[in-house]
Amino acid sequence: MKKSINYYSVLLNISIILFTLYISFSVFKEKVMIADDLSKVYEAGSISQPYFSFIYSFLDSSTMAARPVSGFVTGTLIFLSGYNESVYWLGLFFFPLSLLVIYTVAQKIWSAQLASLVTLLYACSMIGTSIQFSTIMLNSNLATIFFCLSIYFVYVRKNIFISSLLFIASVLSYEIFLPLVFLHLFLIKEHKKRVAFIFLTLATIIIFRKILQPALFVQSYQRDEISKIFDIKRVAQISLYFVKLFCKDIFTGMYKSILNYRKLNFLEWISLLIIPSLVYKVFSDYDFKQQSQRFKNIGIISLIAIFCGMSIFLFSSYTPTVFGFDNRNLGAVRLLYTLFIISAVIFLGNKLNAGNKTIAEFFAGTAFMFLITNISVKNSWIYANEFNNKLFTKLKTALKENNITSGEIAVDYDMFNELKTNPNFTFREPVFYNNWEAPMLCKMNGIDPEKIRVYNFERKKDCKIVFRYKKGQFMRNYYIK
Repeated sequence: MKKSINYYSVLLNISIILFTLYISFSVFKEKVMIADDLSKVYEAGSISQPYFSFIYSFLDSSTMAARPVSGFVTGTLIFLSGYNESVYWLGLFFFPLSLLVIYTVAQKIWSAQLASLVTLLYACSMIGTSIQFSTIMLNSNLATIFFCLSIYFVYVRKNIFISSLLFIASVLSYEIFLPLVFLHLFLIKEHKKRVAFIFLTLATIIIFRKILQPALFVQSYQRDEISKIFDIKRVAQISLYFVKLFCKDIFTGMYKSILNYRKLNFLEWISLLIIPSLVYKVFSDYDFKQQSQRFKNIGIISLIAIFCGMSIFLFSSYTPTVFGFDNRNLGAVRLLYTLFIISAVIFLGNKLNAGNKTIAEFFAGTAFMFLITNISVKNSWIYANEFNNKLFTKLKTALKENNITSGEIAVDYDMFNELKTNPNFTFREPVFYNNWEAPMLCKMNGIDPEKIRVYNFERKKDCKIVFRYKKGQFMRNYYIK
């Protein structure tokens, strides 16, 4: 029986690898470029500085000064993209790399079978979808990689110094794991080592953020706004969004994904049938009762960690949501939510004497729902990219018909209603909205961004020339200031 379980485990791991690479290659093949990625690729085309000068100027910004580790990697990709645009999309593969690290660490803490399940559910999670489909969000994937390795060195190797350095690297890649420093303190048993870890970690981060960062970078910006925690109205709003995210929004995404089942191709249907079946086969004879108390402890710790992870929103201008592009801040919660689901199901299953096959059936069903949602989100990102290109292609035709060769143009379309009602969007994936997205969209669709500056009407209402886009057609409107 053990050989059979190992056989199915190997097949499951192979299926996870193939599915993850399939999703990444689909986005790579379609050259999906929306939201902040548009500005970064456009920026690559105008780089005239030497490599190290560009890297410094790239880090010297309000968004990257606090994240020098991931900023260095992202800046390198952007610089190399100036020679070959396709290089930029290589950043997508930091997500599969993070899965490899998660699996490696999880099997050291749990088992190879549970590590596979953690990796699968994390890979297909509905939380923080931007980190899987956007190159610019490799900072979140780097933060996850360093954080997981930090846990490995503190829990398995008992090396406080290396664990601390890796945690610092995680925070200086993206701040999402900073509130989870308590996990390390929980795992470290000796009081002196706890003190050493917290001193080395927090002292280094504070010195960098408050002293070195402002000294090194002119555009330095302190992204943590401590005063926001005293805004009672905002704290209540964050709490409401937190409840809404887990109790409504995730299930809304699942429901919309099921409705879009007709858009799945043959290979995706095969994945939906094979992977959950392998999950069931692996866990139908798995001994869940052997470490029931341990699963309870992990469930409690991960639940507490979710609340701690969410606390980062109390110090920033973002709010927790699975919609749009702002879900990128949920990388830490994505990992913790995965751990909580697995440990909670196993513990409750044991308490209710559900039996191995019942727990395995639940995991197989969960895998199916996560997989179909992940495929739907992938299709939505591809659709959003096509939507933008179609919008700007038709705008080019409208400009030509109206003999407009220069000036400021506002595009007026009911974006919010489009995102809310169009069934092609799973989590209201980002379409053209921000000013910095327009130059690359213009360049890609035959509009000279040096002569024509395009804005979303919602972002700039004082343009003299406004084109209303409705039902796939542009109509020119005149607005007098």
